[in-house]
Amino acid sequence: RQLAKSFGVTLMTLRQALELLEREHLITRRHGLGTFVAAPSIDYDILQLQRFAGDLSAKGEHVATRLLGTRFAMADQRVTEALRRPAPARVLVVERLRLVDDRPLSLQRSFLPSPIGDEVVRADLALTPLHHVLEFKLGVVISRAHETVAAVRLGRREARELGCRAGEPAFESERVSYDAAGAPIVFDRVFIPGDRFRITRELRYEGATS
Repeated sequence: RQLAKSFGVTLMTLRQALELLEREHLITRRHGLGTFVAAPSIDYDILQLQRFAGDLSAKGEHVATRLLGTRFAMADQRVTEALRRPAPARVLVVERLRLVDDRPLSLQRSFLPSPIGDEVVRADLALTPLHHVLEFKLGVVISRAHETVAAVRLGRREARELGCRAGEPAFESERVSYDAAGAPIVFDRVFIPGDRFRITRELRYEGATS
């Protein structure tokens, strides 16, 4: 009512305007919480081997990374298989939050096998990007990667870090990065709320003329 009064419109007109803004993904409405300006939706070309934060920066977005923590843990089966380690496998887990214009965009967990993780953990990951540590301090260069994106629902912890509610739809990206010799170096698991991410790809058909 206060918003309708401020703009000098009826409640019906205001509701219609809010519905239009929601359809355009400019606002989000959460039952019991209120109406919020929507976080920016990011276009991502999944077939390009690019670092997510670097790709966003190249598009002019203000990207920041917040280190949430590092720890050693025993890898689950998926991580063990991706890194080709014998079970049980000890790995370094690096957890980071990506922010665009100070709003959470993605939650990323990077898993590194123990021999590499033992060296990486000594670096100041709050100031130095992980790929810089690998390339310039350890001499490990990522040459290719395999990525899978699936639709999931956010767990409680992921939702809390991303400023969402548990159970909201999201994309989960799993990426295995390899060095030039074909050895798996990093397994990344990234969670991105569904309203903040779009997969794009330009397609060319064989035999088509320009």
